[in-house]
Amino acid sequence: MDSSKIIPISIGIAGLGIMLFAVSQTSKNKKAGAYLDASSTDSSFNAKEVATMLFNAMKEANFTNTEKRKTIFTALTGVTEAQFSKVNTAFGTRYYNTLTGNTYFAVWQTPTKHPLKVWLKEELSTEDYQLLKSNYPKQL
Repeated sequence: MDSSKIIPISIGIAGLGIMLFAVSQTSKNKKAGAYLDASSTDSSFNAKEVATMLFNAMKEANFTNTEKRKTIFTALTGVTEAQFSKVNTAFGTRYYNTLTGNTYFAVWQTPTKHPLKVWLKEELSTEDYQLLKSNYPKQL
């Protein structure tokens, strides 16, 4: 073989090897970045804050808060089922008057604590609750 052909072929093979190595390293970095991004997103998620937003939206009677549905769905936008489980835990059980739909009780009423599931079921329409239930079937 002619030496003038060997040099370009050798350079081509070396270049191809370098390019394949670079592509494989980039693919590894993307995978590592995806895991890193998922954990940083999860760690930046504040379940207690979402639980507080939900409580503040639902603590008043239905006729006093016309933005209630919008606030509830906005607070839960992008929340995964695992994150919703954390929100549910952070919310815990809180006093809720199922008769009046707020947190106020008359003298003759016994204050009762209810979980987030009951709060949402009482506050939202059947269709809206079913929509949430389809997104979070294990929790609702």
